[in-house]
Amino acid sequence: MKYFFLILFALPLTIRAQPVENRYFFYQLYQLDSIGKSSSFTRHFGELYFQFLGLVDNQLRKADTPTYRLVRHFQAVFARFYIDACDSFYQKKQISDPAWRTYFSDTTLTAAQYYLLGANAHLNGQLAEAIGNSYTPEEWKQLKKKYKLFNKCLNETYRYVFRETLRSSERTRWFHILSLGFDRITGSYYLYKWRKRQMRLTEYYFAGSVRYKKLFEKINSKKERIDKLVLTRF
Repeated sequence: MKYFFLILFALPLTIRAQPVENRYFFYQLYQLDSIGKSSSFTRHFGELYFQFLGLVDNQLRKADTPTYRLVRHFQAVFARFYIDACDSFYQKKQISDPAWRTYFSDTTLTAAQYYLLGANAHLNGQLAEAIGNSYTPEEWKQLKKKYKLFNKCLNETYRYVFRETLRSSERTRWFHILSLGFDRITGSYYLYKWRKRQMRLTEYYFAGSVRYKKLFEKINSKKERIDKLVLTRF
């Protein structure tokens, strides 16, 4: 709760002084902090996402103004997917985005399972869509070379999720021992592979390529298999 009252207090004080991107960022931090500190199972990915945005914010302190504004807009689009899914669940409505339905299908999973399902929904379900809805093709060309700031934050978040998964899953601990630690390296490799694949999908999207639909369907099929794996093996 340490950020909750700070954000709540800061919002009215800064609403006139801050750019639109900052105001919406603080509002979404407030929403994610509320989700993360709730008693609902939604708190697991909400807290993780809150921490991730904090890491990105630290990276943005070194960025130039155009990069800062474009990344802020991307964050707003991306965070909205999860926040909207939570709102629908709280109101007992169907989750409109298919990528998030597995996450909300079971309220009795472990924190590690929710971390993995949430990451799968984001990285294999929505990354290209978020980029396509955030930028024009020209803006994307300017920004894509600077996406390394997200890579740093994702890698740090991955290490946290890996530790938590080891802590909470006996099966995962045994696999880690039997694999001599190569499971951590393999997981890091697949995280990199997923990001690269989504970047390729984004390029197809902007180019209007016929390969977009084929790759999208392939990724969606892989996402569904990963969801089933998380539900049954962790």
